[in-house]
Amino acid sequence: MRTLCLVASFLALAATAPSVIACDGKAEVEAAFIKQQKQPWRTEVVTQAQDGTEQRQRFDFQPPDKMYRKATAGGESIETIGISKWAWSNLGSGAGWEELQPMHARVVTLQVQEAFAPPRVTADFACLGDVTFEGKAYRAYQTAPEKVDTGEVLARTIYVDPETGLPAFNVVGAPDASGDPIVKGVFTYPTDINIEKPY
Repeated sequence: MRTLCLVASFLALAATAPSVIACDGKAEVEAAFIKQQKQPWRTEVVTQAQDGTEQRQRFDFQPPDKMYRKATAGGESIETIGISKWAWSNLGSGAGWEELQPMHARVVTLQVQEAFAPPRVTADFACLGDVTFEGKAYRAYQTAPEKVDTGEVLARTIYVDPETGLPAFNVVGAPDASGDPIVKGVFTYPTDINIEKPY
């Protein structure tokens, strides 16, 4: 699913594997992301490389077809705006905004279309019930732990705000939330997102 490649934080669920309760985790996660698409939302993603360096990305989405993205790594930033079939980029270093040629704009257009396409959750999610994460109670859902090439055992955990029914975090890391996650995605819902062409 599109946004399930994002991910959330490193507070503990517990020092042991979390317990599982009965529910249709896949359907509940999908419902949360369907609800998300009906309003503007922001996703901030931190990806942790094996050498310890971080890459940060910010995505603002404004229905029905607008996206702003800022990627930062090594002190350098790249910005992109996509509106319908048009796109612009700002490579930083004082270069300013430039409209992308159709061939390159198409890549951005596909990303925007994917963000607003009906979400399809293909992974199975176990229901962890109500958990406290970063000082607040959420409904948590987790994929089956898998051993990756590095030898680490990882799982994806989605945290949903029980009051709004909206995704709050999307985390890839240790199943018991120990240590830093490989990827942390934080979802927020600002009311002032307004994406326009840059000039």
